[in-house]
Amino acid sequence: MSIVRRKIVLLLLALSWLTSVAQTSKIKVIDGVIATVGDEIVLRSDLENQKIQMRSQGMRMSKDADCGVMEDLLYEKLLLHQGGVDSVEVSEAQIQSEMDKRLNVFIEQIGSREKLEEYYGKSLNEIKEEFSEVLRKQMVVQQMQQRITQDVKVTPSQVREFFNQLPEDSLPFINAQVEVAHIVKYPPENFEENRRVRNKLREYRDEILSGEKDFATIAVLYSEDPGSAVKGGELGMQSRGTFVPEFDAVALSLAEGEISDVFETQYGFHIMQVMEKLGEKYNARHILLKPRVSQADLMKAKAELEDIRKLIITDSLTFAQAAVRYSDDEDSKNQNGNIINPATGSSRFEMSELDPQIFLSIDTMKVGEVSNPAFFQRRDGRKAYRLIQLRLRTEPHRANLRDDYQIIQEAARGQMSGEAISEWIHNRIRVTYIDIDESFHSCPFEYDWAKIPDNTN
Repeated sequence: MSIVRRKIVLLLLALSWLTSVAQTSKIKVIDGVIATVGDEIVLRSDLENQKIQMRSQGMRMSKDADCGVMEDLLYEKLLLHQGGVDSVEVSEAQIQSEMDKRLNVFIEQIGSREKLEEYYGKSLNEIKEEFSEVLRKQMVVQQMQQRITQDVKVTPSQVREFFNQLPEDSLPFINAQVEVAHIVKYPPENFEENRRVRNKLREYRDEILSGEKDFATIAVLYSEDPGSAVKGGELGMQSRGTFVPEFDAVALSLAEGEISDVFETQYGFHIMQVMEKLGEKYNARHILLKPRVSQADLMKAKAELEDIRKLIITDSLTFAQAAVRYSDDEDSKNQNGNIINPATGSSRFEMSELDPQIFLSIDTMKVGEVSNPAFFQRRDGRKAYRLIQLRLRTEPHRANLRDDYQIIQEAARGQMSGEAISEWIHNRIRVTYIDIDESFHSCPFEYDWAKIPDNTN
């Protein structure tokens, strides 16, 4: 596998990145500089930690493993150095957003925020602090790769040519896959219930302000945020962008010690007390109450979907048109109702990747069929009904242009991108200062890293 292909694989493994950092942070090695690329250095610990990461991903280590890993690291440092030369910047907000995405994936896998903190032996805020610089560098590397390949385009004829050049016995085996769409309806807003919750939070706020009760005690007893309630509602020092914008806006508008009025986010209604502020970071505690959803309101959502389903099955509307017009799910409605696989960014899922609720709904469905309204509950506890349509089902097969054009197109683009990156590496090596420890001079590198540059920058 070429250096380019190896690095692309490694950079896409976000969840493995988080797991491996936990493992490698516990490893102690005799450290020292083993290479310099421009103004970037490679440490012995970088090489050892990268090997541990590769083993954790199930990769076998050959006798030339050190050489292969060293070349990966040289390429990464070349990208980082050039990123500095080209003034590639990653904002704190971008880092926090990407950090939250990766942590949320890991939290879903491990079960809860508390289990994540237990796994690392650190608070969530400490985890973020420790990994932020690692993530910043990864994002610079990714941006540089995108710059190098941004002009790579692949035409249908190039896709066909790429596919036709593949030996038949090397065509990838594609597991059974499905494409699924849904139309979601949440119960209508219940103003009386909202009023009840608001009034209850106002009562709590008045009791805290009067000194009759303590904020933390009320949070422990009544807050419906399980992650923070056990800590008296405390969230720890967080940066802007960690939570939804409405939450940040309230937190950053309060003085230390001040308690907010009742405010609303997508999760429910809150009151908040800011305990400490440091620039655009803050430590706050909050009490969350969620309006109760009545069975009658749920039935209204179900009835609305039954009417929508009648329009679809009588061909008055297509499922895609109905999704755009009526669905309450913002993530899928603008995709014609298609549910996107978060692991791949495509609309295809292997059956093992499906949410169990969807799996059970489509297990016996035919392609094009639309389910009756089905109840479901989001991970944040919000209840709803939805219609589900099975749009595609493929059987296990060898890749072919008819069924797997998108996969083959991406593979063709990957090859062309690899060629563009390879040319870039050759050109940048010639004009970048590179010094490698003598113990690696005999390595069978793909590129001429151990050379005398034409000039330095």
